[in-house]
Amino acid sequence: MDESRIPSYKLFGESELWPGPEPVHYETIAERSSLYNWEITPHSHDNLFQILLLEQGHAGMTMETHSGVLPTPCIVMVAPRQVHGFAFSPDAVGHVVTLPQFQVAELLALSPELLDELKATRRFDLGDDAASIALLSALFARFRDEYSAGGGGRMSVLLALLTQILVWLARACGRSPARADSARAARRVDRFHELVERHFRESRPVAFYAERLGVSAAQLNNDCRRRTGRSAQRMIHDRVLLEARRLRAYSGLDVGHIGYSLGFRDPAYFSRFFARLEGVAPSLFRKLHGRDRQA
Repeated sequence: MDESRIPSYKLFGESELWPGPEPVHYETIAERSSLYNWEITPHSHDNLFQILLLEQGHAGMTMETHSGVLPTPCIVMVAPRQVHGFAFSPDAVGHVVTLPQFQVAELLALSPELLDELKATRRFDLGDDAASIALLSALFARFRDEYSAGGGGRMSVLLALLTQILVWLARACGRSPARADSARAARRVDRFHELVERHFRESRPVAFYAERLGVSAAQLNNDCRRRTGRSAQRMIHDRVLLEARRLRAYSGLDVGHIGYSLGFRDPAYFSRFFARLEGVAPSLFRKLHGRDRQA
């Protein structure tokens, strides 16, 4: 995709911010898309965060270079600088709320842990989730009514409603299968660290740890690589090497005793292990790093 050919708008088709000092903008799907034959061609917003609720009708969405059909009903959040476009059916019913990106952080100032959930463009199929459909429909309908009214405290109500919508989105991101899988993998790697700390002196294979974590050795390796960039075996070796370095630098133990304390039965094999991972032989390491700097 040639980014130089992708227009960047404040609102679709406009180069200026919406009029007035208000920190949010609201319109129905029909209000803008009907002006463009129901097609919002691919574009991006430099510093704007957008939320779209599709309640009725049909729609397709283009996200970067991928296109697909949006389920009805669904809610979509579009992060800044993400290329996106929509094609709506003329009977589409829904809402679009746009706000500056910094406003998201301000509205969630008391819940900063939720901000990371709102950094990517996402969509949520509301399907048969009657409770979410009812809640979001009510929030957006109230937002529409307040936005067009002129009552006292109008902006306070709008920002309060928008905060509820943002919290729903952040929670939905946290409940998504991919996010849940990522959280489980992170907990698994943390638990792996604990087990390695307990057993690294015993020369246990990866399968030993995987069995205790209830996953295959391949799964454990995948989790470790995604989270740390290292295989499970390398993480075990790194912990053994750390202890070997400490003992070599700060104790008077010879190579044979250090290797034996770390589960090695052959001093020569331990020396080769140390040299391969550390880059220098144990004897030179002690000269360079030993407490007394003596051979």
